Amino acid sequence: MKNGHNKIPIDRVPALAKALETDPKRLMLLALEQTVGQTATKAIAETFGHGVTENECAWIDEIRDASGRSDPRLTTRSRVALRAIFGK
Repeated sequence: MKNGHNKIPIDRVPALAKALETDPKRLMLLALEQTVGQTATKAIAETFGHGVTENECAWIDEIRDASGRSDPRLTTRSRVALRAIFGK
């Protein structure tokens, strides 16, 4: 599975994610890409929304807390600052 030789069974994603101590939403997206392809996975995400991982939820919570829940707009300055955190 790790090398992509075997597909991740979609019905096994929750249990496998738990066993691997990884985010089930992220693993599900990988399983979907293997099963139905990148184009179909993109269509599914556009229809049902992008799954937000536990780590992404933590980022969102921190942004909300830091902004005083003011719903800050993503400005050029804030985008540059955010990308700098990741060395981009």
